[in-house]
Amino acid sequence: MKKALEMFASKGYHSSTTAEIAKAAGIAKGTLFNYFESKEHLLKSLVFDTLIELANMIDPNEDGTVSRIEFFETIERSRKWISHNSQFLSLYFSMVAQPAVFEIFKTEIWEKMIPYLERLTKFFEREGFPEAYAESRFFLAMLDGIGIHYAMDPENFPLQSVCQKVAFYYQQKMQ
Repeated sequence: MKKALEMFASKGYHSSTTAEIAKAAGIAKGTLFNYFESKEHLLKSLVFDTLIELANMIDPNEDGTVSRIEFFETIERSRKWISHNSQFLSLYFSMVAQPAVFEIFKTEIWEKMIPYLERLTKFFEREGFPEAYAESRFFLAMLDGIGIHYAMDPENFPLQSVCQKVAFYYQQKMQ
């Protein structure tokens, strides 16, 4: 899947062929279709697998409730994930920034992400935030932005410090 992501990011989704992807991955084209029924299915797998992996950081024990401990651990888990996946993030963001590509899966993304967003919103409601939904979107936007900035400049971006600032911001808000 990494080779497909590299191909989609460098050539564009529509310009990449399944034959090129299979060749870059060192497999036969038919083998690729044993795993993915189409190029679109491969694209969706790339996007959804990553998003679900990241979303699971919010409620890792999948009990449907985000605790305060889980919330703050989400920031640290996100930092670790970002620090180990800068190349992936760079490729991923360049791929999903292609409007025609994003249209392919944007509806399905929200269908998959809504349960996690709802859990996060309920957490912020329990913590007394007046606009819990807006706070959820704000928090996720901060994590997205951290990922984008780190992917653009991993050597100079102060990932640890920025994540500490996010944690400190919420510690202050939750007192």
